[in-house]
Amino acid sequence: MRAILRLLQTRTFDQITVTDIANEADYGRWTFYQYFTSKEEAAYETFVYWMDDLDQQVVAAVQGLDSPMREYTSWQLLFAAFYEHQAFLMELQRGADILWHRQAKDYVIEQFSQHLYAGRFRLMEGVRPEIATRLYVSAVMELLEYWSYTPSVGDAKALADELFRFIFNQPPPK
Repeated sequence: MRAILRLLQTRTFDQITVTDIANEADYGRWTFYQYFTSKEEAAYETFVYWMDDLDQQVVAAVQGLDSPMREYTSWQLLFAAFYEHQAFLMELQRGADILWHRQAKDYVIEQFSQHLYAGRFRLMEGVRPEIATRLYVSAVMELLEYWSYTPSVGDAKALADELFRFIFNQPPPK
């Protein structure tokens, strides 16, 4: 997975082959195929690995905060991480197929749904968690895509401010 991340710093996803990944990882193609069926699957697993790590960092950073500051701070951290890895994520998006996007979205929905049911986050009072999760994830994904094509929107804090106003219908906390 780290080999894919390194390769995506200098090439597009379409330009990377399984041989390139295996060579960068200092393994043979046979070893690659013991773990993955394709470079797309390896890219998806890299995304999942990155999201799991980011999720753990965010939860640890906001666990002592009360809502809505907890949600606001989590969005700032999330957007900052996406900004830092924007090239990697955009290249995955460009090179991935529709199935990959669906899998990634379903994964994020499941991940965030677990947080809602566990009471770690609160949003959209009165809306069932399974619906709130889908609306939230879709909004975040659309916002990130828009930000990647319209950087004049601002930085991670500006994006968190926009999402906070959208979700909580009030000014963001200071």
